[in-house]
Amino acid sequence: MSHFARHLEHHTIVNPFPGIVKLEAALGHRIGARIGSNESIAKPASPLTAEFGEMMTELARLYPDPYAHGLRQRAAAHNRVDASQVLFDTGADSLILLALRLACNVGDAVVCTAGTYPTFRYFAEGVGARILEVPYQQQGDRLQADLPRLAEVARAERAAVLYLANPDNPSGHYWSADDILALRETLPSSTLLILDEAYVDFCVDAQDAPPQGALPNTLRLRTLSKAYALAGLRVGYAIGPQHIVAKADQIRPQFALSSFAQLAAQIVLDDPDYSRQLIAATIHLRDKLSDALRARDLVVMPSHTNFVCIAYRDAASSEAIHRQLLSDGIAVHRPPHPAVRHLLRVTAQPQALSAKVMAALAEG
Repeated sequence: MSHFARHLEHHTIVNPFPGIVKLEAALGHRIGARIGSNESIAKPASPLTAEFGEMMTELARLYPDPYAHGLRQRAAAHNRVDASQVLFDTGADSLILLALRLACNVGDAVVCTAGTYPTFRYFAEGVGARILEVPYQQQGDRLQADLPRLAEVARAERAAVLYLANPDNPSGHYWSADDILALRETLPSSTLLILDEAYVDFCVDAQDAPPQGALPNTLRLRTLSKAYALAGLRVGYAIGPQHIVAKADQIRPQFALSSFAQLAAQIVLDDPDYSRQLIAATIHLRDKLSDALRARDLVVMPSHTNFVCIAYRDAASSEAIHRQLLSDGIAVHRPPHPAVRHLLRVTAQPQALSAKVMAALAEG
């Protein structure tokens, strides 16, 4: 059974500005004159027109659909769920914060892996949660979340939230659908599982198919940043039970997702070949990068993402290499958490295969 933060549990918050699309649906006919939203007039000619054209100028002038109805329909069809089980926001990061606001009171326990995607901790601190971290498990060259221990802590502490990135960031590890379903079964029914699937589009093999549909008391987070190349437009969505999506919609910023971002997302979602080709090219480059690094005797973790993660012998080694790369104008990622400071995360980009980058990464 889902539990919301105390101030939300028995209180319905009504959006005072639901937008034109919702109004048209309620009326059953089109609105031809938008003279109630206090939007700017179309003239004088905008300086945007010369740079971006008339369509972009018009999109910028008008308020967006607060509920991104067109995108919800597309994402629902893509994931074989109902549109009422999908909500959009400005990227997976905003959805993490939304989920925490939805489920947490100040002082509530939240559980995650020590060193996983740090934005979760960043937002959890901001809502006043009590953060409980479980160390990664080392399995050969892999670092993986300790699912039994995560569930054990969640049960013992009556956690409001458990966060799991799958595939994991920064380790790249991926848990199967059966593993995820088993984890959900072992969690308290009141614990919201935030299942961050930002990189799941790169899990293309049949055995890596994620669970289907909306899971009980779970928000599954997706992004169009990685496999659709829209990182700069900040488009993400969540899949969850209808009642959770409906409650989340009550506290989500109304006009966060711009009209242009919505249109761009619709265009790329309507062209599945584009994403398939981008994913295939990325996986090919990632595997090539992994092979090249292993050929230099580096410890490269198996990855189900668009990056590779290198494990060095200690934090001092990774820090020295990181500093050298930065001094040369090359940015790779060194995770900030003390538990994973010995790692460097390298995105699968053509520049990563340059002789200069390869030589620097191999110095450890």
